[in-house]
Amino acid sequence: MFSTSLSKEEIEKRQNIFVSLPKNLKETILSEETADKFYNISYGKYKLGSEQQRIISFTTGEALLGIIRLNEFANILKERLEIDQMVADQISQDIKQEIFSPVMPILTKIQQESSPKPIPSPVPSPPSPTPARPKNENIVDLKNLPKS
Repeated sequence: MFSTSLSKEEIEKRQNIFVSLPKNLKETILSEETADKFYNISYGKYKLGSEQQRIISFTTGEALLGIIRLNEFANILKERLEIDQMVADQISQDIKQEIFSPVMPILTKIQQESSPKPIPSPVPSPPSPTPARPKNENIVDLKNLPKS
């Protein structure tokens, strides 16, 4: 089963991300209202055990921090919880509607900013022209002069 344990470096990385978030997104992450919504979904609606609730909470947090893409959320839930895709899609939809939708414009912006920018491939420079020898008819090849 998926582990929600993090290394010290990962914890620091996530703390740094959190500090840089807009105020209303921080409030969403820390609010009691969000915790209640999460509980109502994970336990109230789906009757998930405490370990599965912890995994969903962890994964939801990663989405709110911009660590995982919103369009990958359901598939990550399926993999981490080891559940059917249809159930993962339903849980994902409920979380998106109840928790993500109030902050969706901010989440979308964060996702766009955190997506890796494609590195432009270098445009090959045109071959430099070989300097043409000047056609100067006044040049005499001294090697080929008749000897006198």
